[in-house]
Amino acid sequence: MISGAERGRGGDALAKHLLKPENDEVQVLTPRGLGSPDLIGQVRELVALSLGGRTDRPVYHVHVDPELTVEDNPGARAMWWRLFEAEFGLAGQPYCGAEHVKHGRSHEHRVYSLVRPDGRVVDLAFDFVRREKVSRIVEHAFGQEAVRSKHARAIERRLREEGRHDVADWLLASGTTEAERPVARLSPQERLIQERTGVPLDDLRAAALAAWRESADGAGFVEALRRRGLDLREGRSGPVIVDGTGTAHLATRLVGAAARRADGTRIPAADVKARLAGLTLAKHGETHGQDRGAHERGQVAQAPGGGPRDGAGAGRDAGGAVAHRDADRAHADRGRPVGRGVGDALDRLVARPAAARLRARLRLMAPAANRELAAALDSVRSRRWVAVPGVTDIWGLPITGDRPRLG
Repeated sequence: MISGAERGRGGDALAKHLLKPENDEVQVLTPRGLGSPDLIGQVRELVALSLGGRTDRPVYHVHVDPELTVEDNPGARAMWWRLFEAEFGLAGQPYCGAEHVKHGRSHEHRVYSLVRPDGRVVDLAFDFVRREKVSRIVEHAFGQEAVRSKHARAIERRLREEGRHDVADWLLASGTTEAERPVARLSPQERLIQERTGVPLDDLRAAALAAWRESADGAGFVEALRRRGLDLREGRSGPVIVDGTGTAHLATRLVGAAARRADGTRIPAADVKARLAGLTLAKHGETHGQDRGAHERGQVAQAPGGGPRDGAGAGRDAGGAVAHRDADRAHADRGRPVGRGVGDALDRLVARPAAARLRARLRLMAPAANRELAAALDSVRSRRWVAVPGVTDIWGLPITGDRPRLG
């Protein structure tokens, strides 16, 4: 059984997600405790019913997807929901949802209200492992193999505490309690980075590991990275490997994860730091990595070996330095100015094109808005302000009052 859940604010976007047309079939469920005729109205009603609770995330979106090998898909889902509601105390709580059919496989989404009628909020502590426990019970009941989980030992202990020794014994016999804990290929943050940059993280890891293994010292590692269109910079948490899009990846994590996936032995972070110690690295952002515009236009391609091709180094000079994406350096550091002082700001203003300076001057000289602001400021300045004896604000500072001018 595959399940997932997310707690949130609700809203029309959630309802539209449940109604997305990419599925072969969408069947809106009969809601419980709600009167709205459509799913968007039902989700709005769930949120409205939850206004009395002390939470800003009053709804719980849950989905369950039985394995293809389960012949009685509706029966497995019904049992899962029954056990799930008992586990979290959600029996009787209002919900709405939809059943999706995609490629001949059915799965179900439900959106629950987490606020009880008396205003208390449903306890979702350790919700992932609790949902995993429910899934193991259903898998056992429907003759399925136990799905591997890093929480297998904790689930087995909990099942015995609840008197479900039959399921606990089945789980123990499956070997999942002794198996090596599965490690996700990508963390949620890494998945988002990969989707944003379009650079496969596995390819990047492979390129970094190859550069590591063909080098003997820090300088050799840097050269090996550059031959693959990558670079090594100094980040906030240590050396970072910069890919063809200018995105930084912590070197210790990238090399260590690559080695673990390649041969099961992780290269310790201390070993990576020791090899790179003594290198003088430019800070990430000082020379802006690569030409982002070129990457977005598709001129930065990915190499079969994992890193960007030579085109990823577009903008580098013969010495390997990365050229600026704009000549006047006005948009350095991911769009933020490099200079932070008043002199830097004035220099940038003076360096602007004449037409831009003229437009700025006309805006400052402009009409009524500036005149009214100046008049209001003069009016405030012309008043006499005196402290009101014995009256202070919440910080203990005297409160002043406006005394009209006499004569």
